[in-house]
Amino acid sequence: MLSTERLILRRWRESDRELFACLNADPEVMRHFLRPLTREESDAFVDRIEARFDERGYGLRAIRVMERIGLHRDPRDDFDYPNMPEGHPLRRHLLYRLKREE
Repeated sequence: MLSTERLILRRWRESDRELFACLNADPEVMRHFLRPLTREESDAFVDRIEARFDERGYGLRAIRVMERIGLHRDPRDDFDYPNMPEGHPLRRHLLYRLKREE
């Protein structure tokens, strides 16, 4: 968990799933994505996020928040998300890091 005076970044809780599924099912929230998600798809997304945390020790976090908490971005590390079609405005993903000594 990372925390500041105003922010806590933590792992997912079971109680987060319902609200996350509501957000993912809302057409307005998802208007920049391929389509809204079903509850099953949303839960599977959380499962993938958590599995990657377990495998790699890091995972998805919110973009502008990263800079505010001191993470750094090198544009050479950005990547295209493979599940987004070519030309989609959200295909490009940004990678932020925190150096061990920080």
